Amino acid sequence: MIGKKPITEYEKQENDLLIDLRDRTVFAFGTLPEAENIPMDEIGKLYSLPRDKRIVLFCQQGDLSREIAELLDDNGYQVLDLTGGYREWIVRRFI
Repeated sequence: MIGKKPITEYEKQENDLLIDLRDRTVFAFGTLPEAENIPMDEIGKLYSLPRDKRIVLFCQQGDLSREIAELLDDNGYQVLDLTGGYREWIVRRFI
C-alpha cells in the first residue's frame, strides 16, 4: 500500500531513502535536505534500492512520483509519495 503525505509535512525517518525524481539539472538548483537524485532516464536504478527501507519519492509537482510509487509498490517496496512536489515545498518554505 502506498502512503501519501503532503511534502510540506514530511519529516525524514531513519529508515527512509528520500528520492528526487527530477532531472539532474533541476536537482542541481535545489532539493530537499538529504535527498538523492534518481532522474527518469535512470529509473531502472530504483529497482536496486533496498527493500528493507521506505522509499520516499517526490518530483516537481507530484504527478510523476505518484506513478513511480505505484510501480514500486507493485514490486514489493514500501513507498511514501510526497504530494505537491518540490514546487509546493519551495513555495511554502519561502512564503
